[in-house]
Amino acid sequence: MTENASLNGHGAYDPLSMAGLVDSSLKPGGSISLTFSDGIIHVMLDQTGDWTITAGLSVLSDRLLSLTRSLEELGFFQAAEQGGMVYHLWTSALKEHDSDRSKAEETLLRVLKSFQSSTIPSYIG
Repeated sequence: MTENASLNGHGAYDPLSMAGLVDSSLKPGGSISLTFSDGIIHVMLDQTGDWTITAGLSVLSDRLLSLTRSLEELGFFQAAEQGGMVYHLWTSALKEHDSDRSKAEETLLRVLKSFQSSTIPSYIG
């Protein structure tokens, strides 16, 4: 399924529509992927209720350093580098409230704001 984000008057996606996408699409054992010109974001909710957000950044992106800093400020850590991508990981399993959906959604929305650019992201679920 491919879905486009709704646009507001500034030509950017609406973060509230992202919360709706997560609520309607992500069930235990499921995942969604969001692609951007700078990379990809993958969100997974496993059967035990742990959330994992993976952000893959293109090493060719002129925003690599700024996006990396933004991810680190949100609690992501660099997990791997492969195929021209640097992958950063955030998981609720390492947090105090490991199955807190609101914290995972808040983190996801903040990551999406970091990735926000003039291009419209493509959503693959």
